[in-house]
Amino acid sequence: MNTAIPAPRPRDPRLRLIVILGALGAALLWFVAQKAHYFTAYSLASFSDYYWPRRGGLILHLAGGSLAISTGLVQIWLGLTHRTSMLHRSLGKVYAAGVLLGSAGGFYMAVTIPGHLAYRSGLFGLDVAWLITTGMALYAIHLRRFEQHREWMLRSYTVTFAFVTFRLGEQILRNWITLPDDPVADDLDTAMAWACWTLPLLFAELLIQLRAMARVTR
Repeated sequence: MNTAIPAPRPRDPRLRLIVILGALGAALLWFVAQKAHYFTAYSLASFSDYYWPRRGGLILHLAGGSLAISTGLVQIWLGLTHRTSMLHRSLGKVYAAGVLLGSAGGFYMAVTIPGHLAYRSGLFGLDVAWLITTGMALYAIHLRRFEQHREWMLRSYTVTFAFVTFRLGEQILRNWITLPDDPVADDLDTAMAWACWTLPLLFAELLIQLRAMARVTR
């Protein structure tokens, strides 16, 4: 008597997405806890001599970035689960506004902060990548290229999350690397100004292309 072997149950892709978004959310909460004092204590002691002269740009950068990061988490869930409702479209406008405000503050900070050209250019390049990836996502949805819109939004959010990646990576690496103090940015800060967005963007592109190739072979 032949016994039928039950087919393996397919993995629920939503579970993997929930785990990823949960990890991103935890990292975001850690970042907010580190930077909340800029909004709760508006003083020289809170901002330090370094940030106080350009506190307006910093607040604009953090407020816009926080708005984009938080709404982006919801947008990724709605977009990848194909819940393109009115909420998704409304949050998309909020996300784009956050990117615009955050990048404006970021450009101001990158141009006005003293210090090494390599450090400032890394931050400037991050803001350029932020605007380009988000702009391409908006252009794709304007043309109703839904799959390209999802891909560009993943790239955009990868760059958006670079602000958290910078601080998280720096915190971890300083446990292993000891460098002389620098009033603006030491070698680790300079390296993270580039690595926090270029390396995650490269990894995101790898996943996007693997996903695209998987769709073609089905």
